[in-house]
Amino acid sequence: MEKQLAYFDVLANAQKQVLNNTLELQTEMRTQWIDAVSKSYAAITSIPGVPENAVTKEALTQFNSWFGTVANASKTATAEALKAQENLISAYDKQVAINRDALKNVIDLVNPILAKAKLA
Repeated sequence: MEKQLAYFDVLANAQKQVLNNTLELQTEMRTQWIDAVSKSYAAITSIPGVPENAVTKEALTQFNSWFGTVANASKTATAEALKAQENLISAYDKQVAINRDALKNVIDLVNPILAKAKLA
């Protein structure tokens, strides 16, 4: 019985490690994405030689509004994706515990039957 449970634990732990690594990667990618968005904004809004008149001021105002909306939506979406990933990991942990108990019960049920079959 211990071999079967140990095998189950190895598989479950490997899958959990993949989920944790994915979460860490997504968190790092989010940080880099937000940094890149900020740097892009700074580069675009500091282009030298743009004449200052009513048209360019209005364009910059429109751009600032649009860019702010896009950046905030991106931050919100990525934050929600990370929460969803964390919820997935939590659900996975609960499901692994249930499956491990079920496997243990099946092994406990089958072992006496196998032992009797070997004696016969």
